[in-house]
Amino acid sequence: MGMFDTVTFHYRMPDGETESEYQTKDLDCECAFYEISAEGRLLRWPENADELAETGFDGCITVCARQCYHLYLTHGQLEWIEVCSQDNKRYPFEPANALPELG
Repeated sequence: MGMFDTVTFHYRMPDGETESEYQTKDLDCECAFYEISAEGRLLRWPENADELAETGFDGCITVCARQCYHLYLTHGQLEWIEVCSQDNKRYPFEPANALPELG
């Protein structure tokens, strides 16, 4: 069994998917929990804290659930989303596509 991190992202993806829990092996692979905010910030849940922490991550992470996506970030800000099943067609991050969190 491989190690991975969990990324929560409440967002309507460009292909219409609305999954909110994804797995990635492109971050720390420490079974850590991350969240992408409605504003597109990649945040990490620290083990012993109540507040999310900025990551400042630069680069691309691949997140997978039913579908896989490449997320391109600059200084922790999501810029682009590529849909792997659409020959990596690239879409800009649109905050208006954020979904409300269901509690």
